[in-house]
Amino acid sequence: LQLKLNVAERFLGKTIYFPYNLDFRGRTYPIPQHFNHLGADVNRSMLLFERSKPIGERGLRWLKIHLANLCGNDKISFDDREVWVDENIDMVHKVAGDPLEFSDFWHSADDPFQCLAT
Repeated sequence: LQLKLNVAERFLGKTIYFPYNLDFRGRTYPIPQHFNHLGADVNRSMLLFERSKPIGERGLRWLKIHLANLCGNDKISFDDREVWVDENIDMVHKVAGDPLEFSDFWHSADDPFQCLAT
């Protein structure tokens, strides 16, 4: 974990690109082993797009679905996932305001660091 954090810290505030290898079967793999978007939960949670843009109503729906998936609610309908997030939105706001105080919510997620980042 410390190695991943050290690599991420070196690139903090910089634009990064991931070079890839292509194998004989046509599969692609990122070359950086310790920090890439296909890595562990903690790796994925630390990446941000360089340029943000509004997600709109449709994007918010998919963000809610993504959050529900990360929290283990990936076997219910998309509409029910949205409802689950809406029912837990107060806790989501509390976690965003003080993630250490309300860590039970995101610690119990299937991918806790991605849950926290979302």
